[in-house]
Amino acid sequence: SLHTLLKVAQRRMDELGVEAAKIQVQIDELRAKQGGILAREKQEISAAAGNTMFASMLPAYRMRVKQQVAEVEREVNARDAVLLDIRDKLQEAYVEKSKFEQLIEQESKRVANERAAREQAMLDEVAINRAGASGK
Repeated sequence: SLHTLLKVAQRRMDELGVEAAKIQVQIDELRAKQGGILAREKQEISAAAGNTMFASMLPAYRMRVKQQVAEVEREVNARDAVLLDIRDKLQEAYVEKSKFEQLIEQESKRVANERAAREQAMLDEVAINRAGASGK
């Protein structure tokens, strides 16, 4: 029935919303990880300023940090792509749900109109019968 299809469409939207939220949490965690890497890099640069042995290793460390940040950025971009796909699916599911809601509304109006027409026909028949009975 249309109501069942509407429930299925709503459930699909709910599932996609949960999935999108999970992906967004992952993106936020990756951004926090990226911030942590950069903060640690600043601390290491400060620590290396007073130590010549650390200062000599700093370029290699900074290169590694740059690679880590780039890797996290790739992961974020991959999750962003998944999130965009989910949002597209969510939009499609919303359109589908709206169609079912419109069909249910149209069906309700049709049923109400048919009921009103039947009731009017019965009232007309009663009126005709009374008019015929009083005309005798």
